[in-house]
Amino acid sequence: MPMLTVILIVTILTGFILMTKGILKQEVAMPLVAFIAIILAGEIDGSRALHEGFSEFSRIAILFTAVAVPAHILQRSKVLDWVGMLMGEFIGKIHKKTKTSIKIIIPLSCLVMVYIMAALFHNTTSILISALIIYVICKSYNVKSIPVLAGALVASNLGGFSTRWGDTPNIVESATWNLNHFHFFSEIMPLNIVALLLLVIIISIWLILSSRKDSHKSTRMETTFSIIKFRNARRDMSLDKRLIFIGLMGLVIAIVLPLFFIQYEIIFSCLAIVICVLADYKDHRSETLLALGIETYATLVSIFVLAQVLANSHIGIGKILYSWVAHSNGSVFVITSSAYIGTLFTEAASWASVASPIIHAKDPSHLAAWALGSGIFAGSSSLVTAASAGIILTRETKDNPKDARITFGSYVVFGLSFSLFMLAFYTIVLQTFY
Repeated sequence: MPMLTVILIVTILTGFILMTKGILKQEVAMPLVAFIAIILAGEIDGSRALHEGFSEFSRIAILFTAVAVPAHILQRSKVLDWVGMLMGEFIGKIHKKTKTSIKIIIPLSCLVMVYIMAALFHNTTSILISALIIYVICKSYNVKSIPVLAGALVASNLGGFSTRWGDTPNIVESATWNLNHFHFFSEIMPLNIVALLLLVIIISIWLILSSRKDSHKSTRMETTFSIIKFRNARRDMSLDKRLIFIGLMGLVIAIVLPLFFIQYEIIFSCLAIVICVLADYKDHRSETLLALGIETYATLVSIFVLAQVLANSHIGIGKILYSWVAHSNGSVFVITSSAYIGTLFTEAASWASVASPIIHAKDPSHLAAWALGSGIFAGSSSLVTAASAGIILTRETKDNPKDARITFGSYVVFGLSFSLFMLAFYTIVLQTFY
């Protein structure tokens, strides 16, 4: 391995450590790592990575903004709080009726909700809408938010992996392997649902173990009081119907219409942004247009540039992974593992774009497609920087109290542990049964 490649990998790992320790925020660490990667790549490869990274980012930025704008309008309308109150009331009733622990009901309800939303729409849409709802529910029942929010990121990636339109890697792989909706429903969704149930169990255990030091247990009276509080808050809540209409219309234009007219996806996204911003109240238009925040865009573009250096430059690890796959004779383990490593060090959409044609040329079977998708799913769940949904989740929770905020450091141990477990799970099941 070339010395510059070793230096690049050490630089990336150093950035991860600094973010884990809280010394640097991800919107600072990732741009610095990307700048160093450009320097190491040299003038030619560095310039190419910069150009290709920004080119790839420009499309993603429009698509994500088109979802973030109406989602934040809905948040200001208070409808997301209303939905959270409704779910909170429902969870309390189930707890009273079945006497099941609230630390099991909350992960089950919230993670299934996130999964379904991601499968129906998109994983970033699911995170944008559900982050606030989960925080409200956990806070009301005095349950730690971080385990459920961390599980929500994995659930959103799982839901995105379950449908043809659920996330960007699926769209790329569908075009390469000519996969249709039925292939996803019949061949990979059942396995993803099993993985979702495993996720719910693990998050429930995490909640129970993290609450052992807390001697206080919710009584039946406290649960009843929470139900009444949710119900009264929901009934007394004043919803802005104008903002609800604008937000829902924006989501329909940005998400639903491209399902039927995929060739006009960028046009619909731009249209959704323009309509939502102009239809919003005058004093909130700037806030609406910049809903994701400049730090989110800085982190995203840095990751896309870094991905180009790693995947396509002479100092990247792309050639090593490509060679590994090319000499593997279609091994499921090699495909899943290379996809995991590639996504861990780059980003899900970027790695799907560069790896799909190579793996398809070596193995055009659906098994290869699912192996690639599984590795990308596991890799994108390993770090908050490995997928766009993770970056957005850190943005959406940054104003939460410290013990309810998803950061690189608060997620990394769970993310790496569970993603490796998922990598082994998918590799064994695909190799054995598919």
